[in-house]
Amino acid sequence: MWGERIREGGARQVSAAGAAVFRMAFGVAMTVNAMLYLPYLMRDHYLAASFHFGYPPFLFVRPLPDAGMYAVYAMMGVLGLTIAAGLWYRWSCAAFFVLTTYVFLLDSSYYQNHEYLISLLSFLMIWLPLHRMWSLDARWRPAVASPTVPAWVMWLLRFQIGVPYFFGGVAKLNSDWLRGEPLRMWLAERTHVQLIGPLFTHEPVVWFMTYGSLVFDLVVVGFLLHPRTRPYAFAVALCFHLLNARLFGLYVFPWLMIAATTVFFRPDWPLRAAARLRRLRERATRGAAKGAEAGARGAPPVPAAGGARPVLMAPLTVAALGAWAAVQVVLPLRHFAVPSTVNWSEEGHRFAWHMMLRTKQGSAEFTLSDGERAWRVDVSEYLTPEQQRLMAGHPERIALFARHLSQLHGGAEVRVATSVSLNGRAPAMLVDPFTDMASVPVPWRGAADWILPLEEPLRRD
Repeated sequence: MWGERIREGGARQVSAAGAAVFRMAFGVAMTVNAMLYLPYLMRDHYLAASFHFGYPPFLFVRPLPDAGMYAVYAMMGVLGLTIAAGLWYRWSCAAFFVLTTYVFLLDSSYYQNHEYLISLLSFLMIWLPLHRMWSLDARWRPAVASPTVPAWVMWLLRFQIGVPYFFGGVAKLNSDWLRGEPLRMWLAERTHVQLIGPLFTHEPVVWFMTYGSLVFDLVVVGFLLHPRTRPYAFAVALCFHLLNARLFGLYVFPWLMIAATTVFFRPDWPLRAAARLRRLRERATRGAAKGAEAGARGAPPVPAAGGARPVLMAPLTVAALGAWAAVQVVLPLRHFAVPSTVNWSEEGHRFAWHMMLRTKQGSAEFTLSDGERAWRVDVSEYLTPEQQRLMAGHPERIALFARHLSQLHGGAEVRVATSVSLNGRAPAMLVDPFTDMASVPVPWRGAADWILPLEEPLRRD
């Protein structure tokens, strides 16, 4: 039966070397990520503002005092190192997951797909035995050490890394991206980049990057899974992420994805790479003849599982993996069930790998009334300039801030006049200016009648 074949294939033992390299790369990247936030991003994002846009229903999550937030990020940096070293591995992963998810939930204004991915990966790593090889746990606790892991461990990592690639391509299947926006605008702002910058004003380059990135996202996982095309797909992925890092920064995300994409290699690829380096070193020091003799040895073989009866995955493991995969597939598609333009209404935009697909500029003016008088609120008294910018084009954040203002002013009604431009369109109203935004339900199930439809056409000069 196919079910038994899946259970047997998933339980098959493969080299733990690739999993160990992924663990080390992830841990180092997390330490770097924490250090990037400590100098200024953490203060600007979480300490400078008096109000934070949480994630319903987790609005109770609040920042700690200044010293507490610095301690959180410092601990995340330390945990990255213990994960990389495989020291107290599972407890380190669990603690890191709690802390990174806590920070993630503090303010949706700073939602980043890579922070969401980091939270998902750190949760999975609690349960994955990525510390069996090249870890301090394995060195100090022989019962942990093993040269192999079950094959399902590598396939789960491949699936989770493949999800942002594929659904990032699905998200690009929208009318704006297919017409070259907002990439055309972003490239026009980066003509100063050395060597390649002057090319960004040429339409063929814009179209090549627009559709090239679309096709790349949709097909790269398939090519990475095929042994013959894997080296070429990885080379293209490397160029793709390096270009993103050069043009858009994106903090640790491009580097994390480069390292994470190695999970598509054979699980024993680090051993094979080490063997190849040894052969090259021997050829250089001992001569070609001795090098050839050494090359016959190759990488150390993976021990067989042994036993007459095949080992099968536990039914509970199969069920848990199936449920996880179903959520990861369905969640990015939920916006298709909402009759609105997702980049405009933001309904279903988060947790769906909609990466670098829209740019919004706009303003939002809040007017309060208590039945006797009406007055306008100076938003800058409550929000940082960055929060104001990121709120104006986001209906949920507008509603959350309206509710906050109403609570501060004795239940006053709050109406909002918005003017928002999406991907270079002429500004238009985003929410109904006659609706009391303090009374709208948050969260809602989609298709909110107080979010005005996008009717302004995309225009090009």
